[in-house]
Parts: sequence; C-alpha cells; structure tokens
Amino acid sequence: MADTAASYGGPGNAKKTEEQRLLDALARLQTNNDGAYAVHIRLSELPPSHRQPHFIRMVSRTLESLASKQEINIYNLTNLDVVLMCRNAPIDEVDDAVFRVRALFNEDPITQAEDGSAEDRFSAWYDLSQSADLKDFEDSIASIVKMAANVSSKMAEPTSTGRASKTMKGEALTPDMLQGIMQKLLEARIGDLVHRQPTVRVSANKKQELAFREHYISMSELQSRIAPKVNIFSSHWLFQYLSETLDARVLEVLSRLDYAAMDYPVSINLNVSTIMSRPFQNFNTIVGEHTDKVVVEIQMIDIFANMRSYEQTRDWLQERGYRVLIDGLNPLTLDFFNPITLAADFIKINWGPEVQGGLGQGQTKQIASVLKQMKPGSVVLSRVDTEEGVSWGLGLGILCFQGHFIDKVVEAMAAKGALK
Repeated sequence: MADTAASYGGPGNAKKTEEQRLLDALARLQTNNDGAYAVHIRLSELPPSHRQPHFIRMVSRTLESLASKQEINIYNLTNLDVVLMCRNAPIDEVDDAVFRVRALFNEDPITQAEDGSAEDRFSAWYDLSQSADLKDFEDSIASIVKMAANVSSKMAEPTSTGRASKTMKGEALTPDMLQGIMQKLLEARIGDLVHRQPTVRVSANKKQELAFREHYISMSELQSRIAPKVNIFSSHWLFQYLSETLDARVLEVLSRLDYAAMDYPVSINLNVSTIMSRPFQNFNTIVGEHTDKVVVEIQMIDIFANMRSYEQTRDWLQERGYRVLIDGLNPLTLDFFNPITLAADFIKINWGPEVQGGLGQGQTKQIASVLKQMKPGSVVLSRVDTEEGVSWGLGLGILCFQGHFIDKVVEAMAAKGALK
C-alpha cells in the first residue's frame, strides 16, 4: 500500500490535512527526487454543477486502481483538486487513469485541451526530477495551501463514501483500526439496523402502487454499534473493504425472508464484487425461483471503477431473473452521460438542492430527452421530501418515487388498507 501515513494519516498524524501531508512528501523529495513525477488534476476549475460530492466520489472510484500502488500516493485537497505523487510508476498506467477522470467531464470546456498541454486547465504533469518543474509544482501547491488555510472546515470531505452521512463525527479511520472494526461488524447484531424504504409507482390514472421496498442499513446506528468514536466513512478506500463485509451481513438478514409469500419485491444496494461472492451465491440459492422479487442496486461510482466487471455481473443477474438498478445519479449527471448505455432495468436519480430551485430550459430539455429514451417506469426519483419533487418528476415523465414524502404517502395507503 502506498505511503499510508501520507494517504490516510497514521498514528500521531491523524489531524494533518492533505495539504500538510503533501508538503511533507515534497520535503522528502529534496533529498531524493529520482524518478519522481506528479499529476495535478484541477477539479476546482470545474463549474459548481460538476463539483457536487457525487462527481467527486466518481473521481475517487476511477482512481481507486492507483491507490494500492506502492509507488503512487493520492492527495485529495481541500479545494477538491487531486494530486498524484509518483515515483518510478508506469506513466501509461497513470495516464490511463487520468484520461478516465477527464472522460467523466468530457462535456466541460476545460477538458477539451490535450492532456498535459500548456493550454490544459484540467490537468498538469510535472517531472519532479527537473528543478524547473519541481519549483513550478511547489509554487502551485503553496498557493493551494494558502487558500486552504482560509477555507471553512465545513467544506465537503472529498473522499467520503456514497453511503456516509455528511454529519458523521469521530476520529478518522486508519488501516490499523480496520481489522478490529471488521471483526466487530462480523460479530455484531445488525438485524434491527436494517430499515425499509418504499418506492411508489404512479400509474396512468394517477393511482399509486408500491413498486418495491429498499432494505438498507442505518449508517449512524451502525457506527454507534461497532465504532462509536471512529468516522468509518472518512476514507473511501478503507470503507470499501468494510462495505464488502457489511454486504455479507445484510444478505444474511435478507436470507431470512420468505420470498415465495412476498407481495412486493425488495431491493438491496451491493458492491459489484459482492454479487459474485459466496455470500450472494448462498442468498441466490435461498431466493430460488423468486429472483423476480429482488432488485439489486449498484452505485454508479462502483460501475465506473470497473465497467467490464459491471457488465458481466449485470448479465449474470438479469439472466437469472434479477432486476438491476443503477443508483447514485442526479439530474445534472444526465447533461453528459446517458444511462441507457448501462442496460439496467432501473436508474435512480437523486432529487437535491441543485435542482430544487429550478433548472435552465436547456438543461431541462437535455434531461427530458434522455429520460424519454428510458422504458416507462424504469426511472426512480429518490430523496423526494416534498410534493414539489413528485410534480417535477411527473413533468419529465418519471413515474417512480422514493423519499420521506413518499414514506408518508405509503403510510396513508396502509391506513386505508391499500397495502398488505
């Protein structure tokens, strides 16, 4: 694993910022800079719509393949920029990862210049074995460090996971803590932490019916049970290891359900790697011929990390009757990415503050044109807390909804005897 103290903050180093760790790495270069180079990915140059946490997490997953390399360190800076510090690392491998990050934002003008060229505002490459490049890089980082000193501590943490709560407190998770927390997760009782949230479909005559119920773990409750003093979501890379164990425990809980007697399908959010693992194979045996009653939700950032693996997993699931849902999109994502190419059964779009105030006519047209290509009822608008979200979605042809407002609708339906 690459320089874990620099990447994650080891014992005695937990309070250091990414900028300080980067400065420490630069100081070490003064004695030996042979074979060293750096890549500065300027996410801070992107427009606000592309600097949402969702996109930053997609970048993190895209660079995940480099995080395990001994010769590469990744620094996620306060201004959302990412710096790769490399020593004798294959340039082609790093260049491929940077290209994939650029491709996430290929509609944005700052990504149009040739990678690493003088006109390129998105990424800059530095040969740190050359004194001129080393000085230019030091000057660039110094200006960011100065800016970071004035940035509010409320700035979103760029390496937080998609499952994390933005208000999660506690000491940052380190590699040294991971094994102990994983063991606690294996031993802990979690059945009471699994909650259900309904998704409602609105039919042509405006009648509301239950589409499926998502089963999910309350993360704040999980933290309180297995690691009350640790923010288990502070490092995306470390949480990935933990999340695979978490997936296995949730599958244990869902294996207790009677799928033959089930009136409505269930959905569960899983890592791609989990789906081809033994815990899911055991779950598949229990579900038996009732796979049509299970929707498997996969995070978009997981797909970007390994598209080929996703395609194989999707095909395996669909061939056996499971339905696949892509989670982690928001309306602005559709400005530059058409999810129909993923050949899933559903996509889930998050209703959030970036669209609650209304979108421009051009953006709304683009979103509408993408959604019209989707099969009716295959798009879910989630995090709907008010009737405004339902109205917005229906106006674009969205028929399925999830969120706190929908929870109240379902409660009312149950009170009237409309649900079993």
